[in-house]
This record gives sequence, structure tokens and C-alpha cells, in this order.
Amino acid sequence: MAQCFNIAIDGPAGAGKSTIAKKVAAELGSVYVDTGAMYRAMALYLHRKGLDPREAENNPKGFEEKVTALCREPEISIEYRDGVQVVLLNGENVNPLLRTQEVSDMASRSSQVGPLRKRLVELQQKLAKTTSVVMDGRDIGTVVLPDADVKVYLTADAKVRARRRYLENLAAKKSGRDLSPEDLDLAAIEKDVRERDDRDMNRKESPLRQAEDAVLVDSSDMTIDQVVEAILNLAAQKKGRPQVITARTAGFCFGVEKAVAAVYEEAAKGGDIVTFGPIIHNEAVVDDLKAKGVGVIEKKEEIPAHAGGTIVIRSHGVPRDLYEELAHSGARIVDTTCTFVKRIHEIVWKASEEGRHIVIIGNHGHAETLGTMGWSSSPVTVIETREEAEQFSEDLSTPITVVAQTTFHSDKFEELVAILQKKGYNTQVNNTICNATHERQLEARKLAKRADVMIVIGGKGSSNTARLYEICKAECEQTCFVQKAEDLHLHLTGTEKLIGITAGASTPKNIIEEVQKDVRRTDF
Repeated sequence: MAQCFNIAIDGPAGAGKSTIAKKVAAELGSVYVDTGAMYRAMALYLHRKGLDPREAENNPKGFEEKVTALCREPEISIEYRDGVQVVLLNGENVNPLLRTQEVSDMASRSSQVGPLRKRLVELQQKLAKTTSVVMDGRDIGTVVLPDADVKVYLTADAKVRARRRYLENLAAKKSGRDLSPEDLDLAAIEKDVRERDDRDMNRKESPLRQAEDAVLVDSSDMTIDQVVEAILNLAAQKKGRPQVITARTAGFCFGVEKAVAAVYEEAAKGGDIVTFGPIIHNEAVVDDLKAKGVGVIEKKEEIPAHAGGTIVIRSHGVPRDLYEELAHSGARIVDTTCTFVKRIHEIVWKASEEGRHIVIIGNHGHAETLGTMGWSSSPVTVIETREEAEQFSEDLSTPITVVAQTTFHSDKFEELVAILQKKGYNTQVNNTICNATHERQLEARKLAKRADVMIVIGGKGSSNTARLYEICKAECEQTCFVQKAEDLHLHLTGTEKLIGITAGASTPKNIIEEVQKDVRRTDF
């Protein structure tokens, strides 16, 4: 039998322990121990034995004696069957029976009995000796699993936890649930959070506290995925494996996410739906949409055939004449052009109307560049390289307006602009590189400097992903460019401490997660 590897997660209410623990367990293939479900299974057993929870009020001593005598009898465990967590009561799957009112009432009363709590701890410890588990609570690292391989004290600022509960309550209210005014009073919720912390930390039996050897993880400014990754890296370190760190900015940017979501929403409606050009430069997404009935057209001549359907303008935008033709085609038009790209179109249109020569710092033939060129009524020059900037020639009396492809290399943009300015032109410079792109590139560079191996995920036709690869390769020799997990073939020496992951703006989250899982596998 393989040696068990156990993780204990403690912390105050509202820190996200259960959500995090379930995700960590899923990533590691461990059993998430739902301690509450085990208490309910015990309550079901007591109910079947004829115990009445009302006895706790009418005859508290007698109730406690009966619970104490009966709680030693059942065996309660948890395992996964076909990917579903199953609670076993003496070998019986009791999942469907744990949420009845009778069981809830019994669990509420019986869980206060000390010997029963002690018996549940024994059962939890027994489970942890036979299988790898992830367990969360308030005394897991201090009482239940004092020898856990990894101990985490997961917390967050009381204001943050109160805000999270408020948003959850607000969503519940919108879905039709009845809530009290206090449930939607942020100040009252924060007061309750702080009072509960005080009770948990000062209770007589198994008070909430951070175990001496537990690692403090403050989730106040972290996403769920970031917290999960931090805990998985603690486990990796304990196992002598490299940490896997994913850039916070990896994957869909706001504009791409909005565009892709819009197309999936249209696909769900059915009917004739096409995008003018691939919605994004990612083959996996385009293929998935194709499977859902979304086609792709590339030429003006194809527009009339879809006059009765829906045509989606992709996030890269289109030239002005094409935009107008689409608008008058009779088709229903869904415009997903990125907000930042639209701003460039406006700059170019206005500047060209003033007779200015338009210079686009970007990639020749890129969809966004081609679209931007089409918004100029004056001469346009695309400059991609240092040589092209040096060779650029225009009458010095002609004013120039410079814009950038939103995903262009920020350092390279500054370099090419400097060359143009040295020539003495009357130059109006607009650094239209998307801020998200700039942040993505900065973070990729910092991560690549620390990494032993760097993985860049994205479509082969994605210019922003290609630039990420260039940036990372300059800092980390062992940099891989992959479109999906199947493309990844790592050859590690066993000395690596850190594997970094970043992804282009056209890379969906599920592909990033697949690569993460592949990198964490144990059979390199």
C-alpha cells in the first residue's frame, strides 16, 4: 500500500476552507473528508436506533448517556465511487439520507456530546491512516491530524470574510431565498464574524488556533485558484517535487472572455451563427464552437449567405467598410470588438481625417492590424521591426500619428517609436498596448527569471502568446510553447525547484488547468 499523504486545513469561518480543501483533494486524487457528513452519518445511526433529539432538552443526562453508549458501535468512512464522494455507514452508502430534517436535528443535538466527538475524531484518524486525505476544520492540525504531512492555517481579514458572506447572501436573495435584514447588513455580518472568531478561539474544547508547524495562508487578496496552488506547492515541497506557479494574468483577458462568452451564448440559442474570422487565435476554442454549430467566414462575398442569421464581429475588430457592409447586410450583428481596439479605431479615424500619416506598430497581416488599417482615410504604414522603422521615410512636414497593436511587445514599441522620433517627425504617439498585455508581459518576465522551466500556453497563431514566449525564452532557457497539455513533453533532471506557467490572452482556463495537472503528475 502506498504511503498516505495527509493535509490539514484549519482556519476561521468564512476563509473558504471547504471550497479550497475539495479542490486540493481533487487535484491530488485524495479523499476530501467532509467531517460534517460524518457527524450526520452518526446522527442517522442514532435516529435508526430510536433516539429522539428532543430528549436532549427533556432529559439531557439520559440523552448523553444513550449517545455515549451507541456512538461506539457504527463504522463510518468516506471513499470515492465513480468520482463521487460516498459516506459509508457500516458499509452502506447513506449519501441520500443525510440531509433530512430528522438527521439535521439529531446532528445538531448529538454533536454536543463529548464522547461522540471523540469517537468521530477516532474514525477520522482511522481513515487518514488508510488513505490520503484532505481535511478541514478548526482543530484538524492541532487535534485530529497532529502528524499531517502539510498543515495550513487558512485565514482572511474579517472585513473580507464579511464581504464574501454578504455577496453570497445577496446572490441567495436574488435567487428567491428569504433572508433577514441582518443577512444583508454588511456591518452586522462583520460583527457576527468577529464574535464567532472570538468564540471559536476561546472555547474550552479544541479552540481554534494555528498549529506551531502550520503555514499561514492569508486569502484576503487571493483567488480560490491561487490559494489551491499555494497549498499544492506546499505538498510538492514536502514530496521533494518542484513547485508549479501560474502567472496571475495567464489566460483570457477581459475583452477575449467577453467575446468568447458572447459566441457561446449565441450558440446556445441555435440557428445560423458565424463569426467573421476566428473569434480568437486558439484552435481548441474555434473547434469547440464549430462542434456547437458556429461557423467561420473570411470574405465579404460570404456575407449574403448569412443575411438571415447572426454574424459575430470578432474581438480583433474589422475595417470600417466591412463594418458598414455587415451593418447593412440584413443579418443580426453581434459586435464583440475589444473596447481597447475600438479606441484605436477612433484615434486612427480622427487623425486620418486631419490628414495625418498613420503608423501602426504591430504585426503585418495580424487581424487587429488589418482591421485598424481599414479605419484610416490617409496613408498607413505598418512597422514591425527595427529595420522597418529605420527605413521609414515621409516628408517632414507631414504629421504622423502612431498607434500600437494592443498585444505588441511593450519594450519593442518604445524602441521603434524612439527611432521614428529621432528622424525629426511631428509625431503624435499613442501607446495603445492594452494594460493587461503589459502586465502579462511583466509578470511573465519576472516568473521566467525565477523558473527552472517555463511553459507558455497559447494558439500558434496568437501574436501575444508568441511574444510571451520570446520574453520567457530570454530569461529561462528551458521554455516550452504548447497549445494544449498533449503537446507538453518535459524532461526533468530532478533538480528543478520551480516550474512557471503563463498563457496568452486567447487561452481558456480549462486548457491551463489541464497543463497544470499534467505538470504535477508523478511519472516524469
